[in-house]
Amino acid sequence: MQTSLSIRMAKFSPIICLVTSLLLWPVPVFAQAKEAAKSDAKPAIEKAIPLAVLCVAGVERWLSNADYLFEAVKREELSDFVGGQMSKLNDLKGIDKDKPFGMLVFLRPGLIPQPYPVSFVPVKNLSDLIGTASNGPFKVKKIDDTHYDLVTDNNTIHALLVGDYAWIASESDQLDFEFPDPVSFTKRLTTRYDLSFEFNLTSVPEGMKNIFLDFLRASTETSMQQRDGEPDAGHQLRRLNAMNSLDFLEQLVLQGERLTFGLSVDPKTKHASIEVDVQAKPDSGLSQLLQDVSARTSYFSTILREDTPLTFSMSWMMPPSNQKRLADFFETAEQEVASQLANAISGKKVDEKPNAASATPEAPKVASTGKPKRGGTGKPKKPKIPVPQPIKEVFDSLRATALTGHIDFFAQFVTDSKSNGSPQFTLLGGAKIADGAKLASGLTEILKQIKDRPGLAALDFNIDTHKGVTFHRLLGSEIRRSDELMYGGKPALYIGLGSQVVWFAIGQPDALTQIKQVIDRVEAAPSARPSGADRIPFQLTMHMKRWIEFGQANGEELQKEGFKQREKAIAAQQAAATANGAKPVTAEEPKVVAPANSSQPRNGDNTAADRGNRQTPMRAWQEMQRKAFSGSDDLLRVDFRPTDQGARLKFEFEEGFIRLMGFGVSAGMDSLAEREQRQRKPNTEAPKK
Repeated sequence: MQTSLSIRMAKFSPIICLVTSLLLWPVPVFAQAKEAAKSDAKPAIEKAIPLAVLCVAGVERWLSNADYLFEAVKREELSDFVGGQMSKLNDLKGIDKDKPFGMLVFLRPGLIPQPYPVSFVPVKNLSDLIGTASNGPFKVKKIDDTHYDLVTDNNTIHALLVGDYAWIASESDQLDFEFPDPVSFTKRLTTRYDLSFEFNLTSVPEGMKNIFLDFLRASTETSMQQRDGEPDAGHQLRRLNAMNSLDFLEQLVLQGERLTFGLSVDPKTKHASIEVDVQAKPDSGLSQLLQDVSARTSYFSTILREDTPLTFSMSWMMPPSNQKRLADFFETAEQEVASQLANAISGKKVDEKPNAASATPEAPKVASTGKPKRGGTGKPKKPKIPVPQPIKEVFDSLRATALTGHIDFFAQFVTDSKSNGSPQFTLLGGAKIADGAKLASGLTEILKQIKDRPGLAALDFNIDTHKGVTFHRLLGSEIRRSDELMYGGKPALYIGLGSQVVWFAIGQPDALTQIKQVIDRVEAAPSARPSGADRIPFQLTMHMKRWIEFGQANGEELQKEGFKQREKAIAAQQAAATANGAKPVTAEEPKVVAPANSSQPRNGDNTAADRGNRQTPMRAWQEMQRKAFSGSDDLLRVDFRPTDQGARLKFEFEEGFIRLMGFGVSAGMDSLAEREQRQRKPNTEAPKK
């Protein structure tokens, strides 16, 4: 197996791995370069200003990461195998394995600037590098002391030696610039990341920015149109999200300085991370916006725990434009809730005829063009219907909360064990509100009006009070089997209404006790809440082990429940097809997943060895997950924090995730070795008669 693979790999030099793949990699980004000034004298060399850089911290660092990956899954022999293959590639002699390599992207000037890449490779010994390259498909042709051509049968790649680096491009004139020193230019990236990709947004021509933004605005306006049958509130919420996203992207393009994506693995701490870093121009609106998102401390910061299966929290300050849009959304939602509540109680449609008092004018238009303002619907709004006082009180509180500009809430799964040892979950959460007395009064009255409606098996008021919070309990008449499995039986929803917070809990009766304990912890240590740079406006933590245990304990039943739901959907399709005179849809039997030790032959298995015991891909993946997350190092943490001049979104993985990757890579290498072994081994089975 090693011999065959070595022969195949020996045909390709490291130049192909480190250069050709980079040169031919499609990069949908733009960069900027200046033409050399023309004069009678020798033309001056212009500095090359890249838009983007792809940087790998060094061959040696990645080999070290590979060693750690295989060590984590106790497959150290694969490190020896990789080392053996390196020897077949002349051990990459001539390349400095401790220095970074990668690619810069520039723009060729023109009416429509065209991007092109220029790769940089660290050179330790030129003669050895030429020898290594010559082992592959290239014939190295020396032009002068600094210029070389790498010639193949159909193509020529051009190389320029500058100091300790070779710059490589597909066209010779792409090397007629003064390039930055790769070590110093990429130091900020290589210090933090093993692999990174960064956009220099200041290098994009203003004209190109405007063309891109015009296209983005037009496509967003088209996507925001109300769809057939889409509820007004759903449309308004979708439009709100689209407009907020468009505003941020406009600021990022016009006021952003850098956008960086980075990956790093640390064998010492046994962690891996992926980061998205935004750097804004100094004193810009974008810089201020990213600083302002963490202006307030979360009311719930003292109860956020990393030892739960899942915790999500947000304490986010919105800019004024977002506050106004959210308040407008609540206006639309208020009308829809009023209509639905009236229909539910009376069974009749609410009169929506316009009158002089309630008719609303068309969406505002731009005076110069007569077109609706950005984000408008372009058609008259529906006339307003009378809003009952309880609904008005609820939405007055929500509008007041929106206009504070502070979104502050959390949700947290806690877990216990069922009698069979599988996890049983409880969902706890809360949201900070303005004028909680109004919301409590209005929501309680609404619940009283729907108390006896279908869909509610029970609705119990004032079942408990705790520190000024009044609790109600709701139980649905139809509980999905998946919810019963998750919450350990038929779950109830507990709603706690206080002066500052709406609390909720979903689960068994002890969920009420758990949410009261959370309330106690919030009020016990308000001085422990973070301030300043310690504030985290968005964070999520998840422990994978408990979720995998839940899936393994209930997977078969969840699969059956999914098939039942599919049968119901098909039955509805059959009824509709029969009514329209079409041929009914037939349900397919669910595919049976073979056990992990099944010897049942698979499609394409032709030999006795192939028909031996083997796992199905799904079972193999489940087994990898079980082994990878068998310990306590199963935490995924996601957070968003402001930085000195921007913000950073970070995904941090503990070693369980690294092991999962190691198992996957090992399985892929084993599969490749097995396939090559089958290709070398003659078929000894007797032909079928």
